[in-house]
Amino acid sequence: MRVLGPTRKETQVEIAMTEQFKVGIQPPIRESGDLANTPGIVLEGPAGTSVIERGVICAQRHIHMSPEDAMRMRLRDKYVVRVRVEGSRELIYGDVVVRVNPNYRLAMHIDTDEGNAANIATGMLGHIEEIQSRH
Repeated sequence: MRVLGPTRKETQVEIAMTEQFKVGIQPPIRESGDLANTPGIVLEGPAGTSVIERGVICAQRHIHMSPEDAMRMRLRDKYVVRVRVEGSRELIYGDVVVRVNPNYRLAMHIDTDEGNAANIATGMLGHIEEIQSRH
């Protein structure tokens, strides 16, 4: 498990789809922060236990980018795109949400299941193939 920042007003736990079988819960696929009607979980570690009443999700795949990157690529916050990743197991990821913020650096976030499906390694490049929707 990794603890990531920045801190938020509510605790969120993101798991990959296969992890739901290990922990015995079925979280929805959601954008970060959309925690309504999500299951809770008990986290245990060497320093103690923390009970989270809600907030377990499988994170919707997404791309973080700065406003400058978005302008250069002719994209906007909340657009949904398809991204092709080349390599030994080339794959096109659909339903990738664009997240634009001045504090973001260009990076696509996928979970371990999605990365393993395409044999992804850190630093690989993806190509935005098309805009699926402009929300």
